[in-house]
Amino acid sequence: MRSGYKVTLGILTIMILVTMTIGTSYSYYSVAKTQEDPNVLTSTCFDISYTEGTNGSIKLDATYPMSDEDAISKITPYEFTITNTCTTENATDPVNYEITLNTLLNPASTLPLNLVKYRLDQTTPSATTGTSTLVSNANQYNLDTTIKSENGIDASYELASGTLNPGESKTFNLYLWIDESATGDVMNQTFTGRVLVYSHM
Repeated sequence: MRSGYKVTLGILTIMILVTMTIGTSYSYYSVAKTQEDPNVLTSTCFDISYTEGTNGSIKLDATYPMSDEDAISKITPYEFTITNTCTTENATDPVNYEITLNTLLNPASTLPLNLVKYRLDQTTPSATTGTSTLVSNANQYNLDTTIKSENGIDASYELASGTLNPGESKTFNLYLWIDESATGDVMNQTFTGRVLVYSHM
Protein backbone atom coordinates (compact mmCIF):
# COMPACT_ATOMS: atom_id res chain seq x y z
CA MET A 1 0.00 0.00 0.00
CA ARG A 2 1.03 3.48 -0.63
CA SER A 3 1.97 5.51 2.40
CA GLY A 4 -0.42 8.40 1.49
CA TYR A 5 -3.35 5.96 1.42
CA LYS A 6 -2.32 4.55 4.81
CA VAL A 7 -2.17 8.03 6.32
CA THR A 8 -5.64 8.92 4.98
CA LEU A 9 -7.09 5.64 6.25
CA GLY A 10 -5.50 6.21 9.64
CA ILE A 11 -6.93 9.74 9.93
CA LEU A 12 -10.42 8.52 8.96
CA THR A 13 -10.24 5.71 11.51
CA ILE A 14 -9.21 8.13 14.26
CA MET A 15 -12.03 10.54 13.34
CA ILE A 16 -14.62 7.73 13.43
CA LEU A 17 -13.35 6.55 16.83
CA VAL A 18 -13.43 10.12 18.21
CA THR A 19 -17.02 10.65 16.93
CA MET A 20 -18.19 7.35 18.45
CA THR A 21 -16.51 8.17 21.77
CA ILE A 22 -18.16 11.62 21.96
CA GLY A 23 -21.61 10.23 21.06
CA THR A 24 -21.31 7.43 23.61
CA SER A 25 -20.10 9.82 26.33
CA TYR A 26 -22.99 12.27 25.65
CA SER A 27 -25.64 9.58 25.88
CA TYR A 28 -24.02 8.16 28.99
CA TYR A 29 -23.92 11.49 30.82
CA SER A 30 -27.22 13.05 29.62
CA VAL A 31 -30.22 12.79 31.95
CA ALA A 32 -33.93 12.90 31.02
CA LYS A 33 -36.66 13.60 33.56
CA THR A 34 -40.43 13.36 33.08
CA GLN A 35 -43.14 15.28 34.98
CA GLU A 36 -44.97 12.97 37.36
CA ASP A 37 -48.06 15.06 38.25
CA PRO A 38 -50.40 16.44 35.53
CA ASN A 39 -50.88 20.17 34.99
CA VAL A 40 -54.37 21.20 36.11
CA LEU A 41 -56.18 24.34 34.95
CA THR A 42 -59.46 25.03 36.76
CA SER A 43 -61.76 27.84 35.70
CA THR A 44 -63.38 30.00 38.34
CA CYS A 45 -67.09 30.74 38.66
CA PHE A 46 -68.25 33.60 36.41
CA ASP A 47 -71.97 34.32 36.30
CA ILE A 48 -74.38 37.23 36.76
CA SER A 49 -78.11 36.80 37.16
CA TYR A 50 -80.66 39.38 36.00
CA THR A 51 -84.00 39.76 37.77
CA GLU A 52 -86.83 42.11 36.79
CA GLY A 53 -88.93 43.84 39.39
CA THR A 54 -92.67 43.31 39.80
CA ASN A 55 -93.53 46.33 37.64
CA GLY A 56 -92.35 44.67 34.43
CA SER A 57 -91.25 46.88 31.58
CA ILE A 58 -91.70 50.62 31.34
CA LYS A 59 -94.91 51.47 29.54
CA LEU A 60 -95.04 54.87 27.92
CA ASP A 61 -98.55 54.54 26.55
CA ALA A 62 -100.23 57.86 25.83
CA THR A 63 -97.28 59.69 27.31
CA TYR A 64 -96.41 63.31 26.63
CA PRO A 65 -93.39 65.60 26.96
CA MET A 66 -92.63 66.43 30.59
CA SER A 67 -90.02 68.01 32.82
CA ASP A 68 -87.47 65.92 34.69
CA GLU A 69 -89.23 66.57 38.01
CA ASP A 70 -92.63 65.48 36.66
CA ALA A 71 -91.15 62.38 35.06
CA ILE A 72 -89.50 61.15 38.27
CA SER A 73 -92.60 61.83 40.35
CA LYS A 74 -95.17 60.39 37.91
CA ILE A 75 -93.47 57.48 36.13
CA THR A 76 -93.14 54.05 37.69
CA PRO A 77 -89.54 53.04 36.97
CA TYR A 78 -88.33 49.77 35.50
CA GLU A 79 -86.65 47.93 38.38
CA PHE A 80 -84.02 45.25 37.93
CA THR A 81 -81.39 43.51 40.05
CA ILE A 82 -78.06 42.07 38.99
CA THR A 83 -76.29 39.52 41.19
CA ASN A 84 -72.88 37.90 41.05
CA THR A 85 -74.08 34.35 41.72
CA CYS A 86 -70.58 33.09 42.48
CA THR A 87 -69.55 32.69 46.12
CA THR A 88 -66.21 33.30 47.79
CA GLU A 89 -65.79 29.50 47.91
CA ASN A 90 -65.63 29.12 44.11
CA ALA A 91 -64.45 32.58 43.04
CA THR A 92 -62.51 35.43 44.57
CA ASP A 93 -62.36 38.09 41.86
CA PRO A 94 -65.12 40.63 41.20
CA VAL A 95 -67.01 40.62 37.91
CA ASN A 96 -67.16 43.77 35.77
CA TYR A 97 -70.54 44.76 34.35
CA GLU A 98 -71.88 47.23 31.79
CA ILE A 99 -75.56 48.21 31.88
CA THR A 100 -76.76 49.17 28.41
CA LEU A 101 -79.99 50.47 26.93
CA ASN A 102 -80.42 49.05 23.45
CA THR A 103 -82.64 50.12 20.59
CA LEU A 104 -84.17 47.26 18.64
CA LEU A 105 -84.38 46.45 14.96
CA ASN A 106 -87.90 45.05 15.20
CA PRO A 107 -89.94 46.91 16.16
CA ALA A 108 -87.74 49.88 15.39
CA SER A 109 -88.13 53.12 17.34
CA THR A 110 -89.66 56.08 15.53
CA LEU A 111 -89.13 58.57 18.36
CA PRO A 112 -85.80 60.43 17.92
CA LEU A 113 -83.29 59.59 20.67
CA ASN A 114 -82.54 63.28 21.17
CA LEU A 115 -86.07 63.56 22.64
CA VAL A 116 -85.93 60.52 24.94
CA LYS A 117 -84.50 61.11 28.41
CA TYR A 118 -83.45 58.61 31.05
CA ARG A 119 -82.21 58.42 34.60
CA LEU A 120 -80.70 55.34 36.24
CA ASP A 121 -80.76 55.24 40.04
CA GLN A 122 -79.12 52.59 42.19
CA THR A 123 -81.33 51.66 45.15
CA THR A 124 -79.31 48.90 46.85
CA PRO A 125 -76.92 48.21 48.50
CA SER A 126 -76.52 51.99 48.70
CA ALA A 127 -78.81 54.58 47.14
CA THR A 128 -77.33 56.81 44.44
CA THR A 129 -79.28 59.13 42.19
CA GLY A 130 -78.33 59.22 38.53
CA THR A 131 -78.32 62.22 36.22
CA SER A 132 -81.20 62.92 33.86
CA THR A 133 -79.88 63.02 30.31
CA LEU A 134 -80.87 62.36 26.72
CA VAL A 135 -80.28 58.86 25.37
CA SER A 136 -78.51 60.42 22.38
CA ASN A 137 -75.93 61.91 24.79
CA ALA A 138 -75.03 58.54 26.31
CA ASN A 139 -71.84 56.87 25.12
CA GLN A 140 -72.44 54.22 22.50
CA TYR A 141 -71.26 50.84 23.74
CA ASN A 142 -69.38 48.57 21.34
CA LEU A 143 -71.47 45.49 22.02
CA ASP A 144 -70.32 42.21 20.53
CA THR A 145 -71.88 41.72 17.07
CA THR A 146 -73.02 38.19 17.93
CA ILE A 147 -74.92 39.43 20.99
CA LYS A 148 -76.45 42.24 18.92
CA SER A 149 -77.56 39.80 16.24
CA GLU A 150 -79.01 37.27 18.71
CA ASN A 151 -81.03 39.96 20.52
CA GLY A 152 -82.12 42.02 17.49
CA ILE A 153 -80.23 45.09 18.74
CA ASP A 154 -79.69 48.11 16.53
CA ALA A 155 -77.59 50.38 18.80
CA SER A 156 -76.30 50.06 22.35
CA TYR A 157 -75.92 52.92 24.86
CA GLU A 158 -73.94 52.66 28.09
CA LEU A 159 -75.95 53.65 31.16
CA ALA A 160 -73.61 52.52 33.96
CA SER A 161 -70.68 50.26 34.72
CA GLY A 162 -69.06 48.82 37.81
CA THR A 163 -68.02 45.65 39.59
CA LEU A 164 -69.82 42.99 41.62
CA ASN A 165 -68.00 41.01 44.27
CA PRO A 166 -68.87 37.32 44.71
CA GLY A 167 -72.40 37.06 46.15
CA GLU A 168 -73.07 40.82 45.80
CA SER A 169 -76.30 42.27 44.34
CA LYS A 170 -77.25 45.71 43.08
CA THR A 171 -80.75 46.97 42.29
CA PHE A 172 -81.49 49.78 39.84
CA ASN A 173 -84.47 51.90 38.80
CA LEU A 174 -84.57 53.07 35.19
CA TYR A 175 -86.80 56.01 34.25
CA LEU A 176 -87.58 56.83 30.60
CA TRP A 177 -89.66 59.75 29.35
CA ILE A 178 -90.11 62.23 26.51
CA ASP A 179 -88.19 65.46 27.02
CA GLU A 180 -90.20 68.61 27.63
CA SER A 181 -88.56 70.28 24.60
CA ALA A 182 -90.44 67.92 22.24
CA THR A 183 -93.15 69.42 20.03
CA GLY A 184 -96.33 67.99 18.58
CA ASP A 185 -94.23 66.08 16.04
CA VAL A 186 -93.79 63.29 18.62
CA MET A 187 -97.47 62.36 18.49
CA ASN A 188 -97.95 58.66 17.66
CA GLN A 189 -94.18 58.04 17.79
CA THR A 190 -92.78 55.08 19.74
CA PHE A 191 -89.58 54.13 21.51
CA THR A 192 -88.69 50.45 21.93
CA GLY A 193 -85.66 49.40 23.88
CA ARG A 194 -84.22 46.64 26.01
CA VAL A 195 -81.84 46.67 28.97
CA LEU A 196 -78.88 44.34 28.62
CA VAL A 197 -76.19 43.72 31.24
CA TYR A 198 -72.87 42.66 29.74
CA SER A 199 -70.42 41.05 32.18
CA HIS A 200 -66.71 40.44 31.73
CA MET A 201 -63.54 39.87 33.74
